[in-house]
Amino acid sequence: MDSTSTHPSGWHRLWPGLWVPLVILIVGVASTAFTAHQESHRARQLAEARYQAEHQALVHLLLARAPGRVSDDALAQRATREWLQAVFTNALPPSLGVRVDTLSRHTKRPLFQIRTQGPIDPTLALRTEVSSENFSWMLTTVPARALLEQASDTALRNVWLAGGCLTLVATVLALIQCRRLHTKTKQIWEMELQEAGFDQQVSNLQVEKTILRRALDDSEQRSRDLVALSGAIIGELDETGHIGFISPQLAELLERAPADLAGHPFEQLMVANCRENFRRALNAARADQSIERIDVPLHHGDGESTVEVTLRILALTDPVHGLSGFRLSAVPHP
Repeated sequence: MDSTSTHPSGWHRLWPGLWVPLVILIVGVASTAFTAHQESHRARQLAEARYQAEHQALVHLLLARAPGRVSDDALAQRATREWLQAVFTNALPPSLGVRVDTLSRHTKRPLFQIRTQGPIDPTLALRTEVSSENFSWMLTTVPARALLEQASDTALRNVWLAGGCLTLVATVLALIQCRRLHTKTKQIWEMELQEAGFDQQVSNLQVEKTILRRALDDSEQRSRDLVALSGAIIGELDETGHIGFISPQLAELLERAPADLAGHPFEQLMVANCRENFRRALNAARADQSIERIDVPLHHGDGESTVEVTLRILALTDPVHGLSGFRLSAVPHP
C-alpha cells in the first residue's frame, strides 16, 4: 500500500477541515455586525419616538396649565417664569432640556430655559408653537445626547457581546473537532502504514512458505528417487512392530502390495525362526539408540521361496512420549 497516494507529503501534519471554523468565524462576525447595525438603528428610532412623545407631552402639559393672563411687563414675566419653573421642575424628564420663548415681541432673551445653555443643535431640537388668547410661545426641547446615543450604543454592545461569544464558542468547538479529526486521521494513517508493513510481511512469509514447500517437495522427491535407486525397502513401524508405512519397492522385491500389509506385524514377512532375533534387534535399537543390523530371509509372495535381506533398524524417540516407533530398511543381498 502506497501511503503517499492517500496522504501527500506533509498533509498528515495539518489539521483537516480548518475551513469550517474559518467559515463559522467569518459568517458569525458578519452576521453579528449586520444584526448590531440593525438593532442599533432600531434602538435609535425608538429613542427618537420616545423623545417626540415626551415633547408632545410637555406641549399638552403647558396648554393644560397655561395661566389665565400673561403680560409683557417685567413683574408679570417674573411671575410667569416662576410658574414655568414650577411646571417643568416636576414634569421635565431628566434627559430633556426645555426653552420657552415669547412670540409677542422681538427679543433674544428666552422667557424660560433649563438645561439648554449654549447653542441648540437644530438637528436634534423640536419646536412647537403654543398659543392661546393670552400668550403665544415657542416651546423648544433639546434631548441629552445620551437619550439617543445610549440606547443605540447599548443595543450595539449587547448584540456584539452575544454574537461574539456565540461565534467564539462555535469556532472553538469547530477547532476542537478539527483537532480530534486530525488525531483520528493520524491514527488511521499510522494504522495504514502498519497494515502495509503487515501485508509486506505476509507477502514475504508467503514467498518463504512457497520456497520451503518447494524445497520440501524437492527433498521428498529426492528421497523417493534415492530410495528407488537404492532398491531397498523403506518402512516405518509403530512401537509394537506393526507396519505404518512401507515403500513400493516391496512389490518388486517380495511381490506383495504395500497397502495389504498396513497395520500388520513386520515379523510376519520373516521366516519363523528369525522372528526372535528380529525382536531382540528392536529392543537393542530402543535401548542403545543406535542402528541395529541383522540378516534375515523374507517370504516371497508365493510363500514358498525367500529373499535374503539386510535389515537396518533405528528407534524413533519422542521427548514427551518416549519411544514412538522404528524406521527400517531392507536391502536385498546381491
